[in-house]
Amino acid sequence: MGPRFIKNRRDLACGTTVLFEDLLKHLDKMNVQYIIIDTHKKNYNNIFHAYFSILYQLLVKQRDCTHISLHSSRDYMFLGIIIILLGKFFNKKTSLRKFAGEAESEYKNAGILKKLYMRTIFTNFDLLFAETKYLVSFFSKMNKNTIWFPNSRNRTLKPNLPRKFRKRFVFISGVIKEKGIEEILKAARELDESYTIEIYGALFNNEYTEEDFENEKVPYKGALQAEEVIPTLNEFDVLLLPSYKEGYPGIILEAYSIGLPVIATNLKGISEIVDEYKTGVLIDPQNVQQLIDAIKYFDNVNYIKMSNNAYKKFDLFRSDNRSQEFIKVLENA
Repeated sequence: MGPRFIKNRRDLACGTTVLFEDLLKHLDKMNVQYIIIDTHKKNYNNIFHAYFSILYQLLVKQRDCTHISLHSSRDYMFLGIIIILLGKFFNKKTSLRKFAGEAESEYKNAGILKKLYMRTIFTNFDLLFAETKYLVSFFSKMNKNTIWFPNSRNRTLKPNLPRKFRKRFVFISGVIKEKGIEEILKAARELDESYTIEIYGALFNNEYTEEDFENEKVPYKGALQAEEVIPTLNEFDVLLLPSYKEGYPGIILEAYSIGLPVIATNLKGISEIVDEYKTGVLIDPQNVQQLIDAIKYFDNVNYIKMSNNAYKKFDLFRSDNRSQEFIKVLENA
């Protein structure tokens, strides 16, 4: 159970969807039998139709399965307890793959009833898969069967190494304020004309329009289809991702896959996958001056070393290896 690509709008795919679709491809390669229940609400007529259809499919299709696996960033709050009850009643194994990294802070800030409800969910799944190591530590206190299942990607393009540094920086993600768009715009105003920064991504929540970028030094280049991300990254030298909150951003792994180092914020999840001054530069959230300094840090000498480090770091997050480990854990459950 997980979110599939939006019909006819693959350019709006979020990281959760990309990861779920990628897992399905690997299951096919491994000849694993499975039944899909699409949890993406935009693939249904409306929200009521979505939940009714998802629940109906769950009730019907679980009869032919030995394991119910939910892949979710938020839906676990509603579907989790239902899956657990079905699993216990019909003797099915259950698992939750929790995307994103906000579960710990949400749990700690929750009221008594919500905290009890969340704890019930996290405790009663047979298996918990967490995206970050700090979430593995957090979940393990409630469920001893907690496994690290990081964000992962395929290497779909082999770059020409060593890469050359041309002062070309790029942002690729959802274009919303919490991704650090304001900081990128402000930093660009302080850089000379030798630097290039471009922004790609879908415009979400009406926070920005194309007109907002017209008088800026940072052009907005539009949204990308999933298969366009890597070729676009390959046209640049460094990825920018000054987000305010993240788990393991897939775009960082995609950058690593072709040897692009990154500039990203020093968040708990990101700091687990970005090695300071080896595969990228970490900055504080909402700190424009640190972003400027990080951009200026790169030169023709240190860039080649950091690029090679990023390329090697990607092997830890290869999706074929991660998918095989996932299936082995399910088989041994």
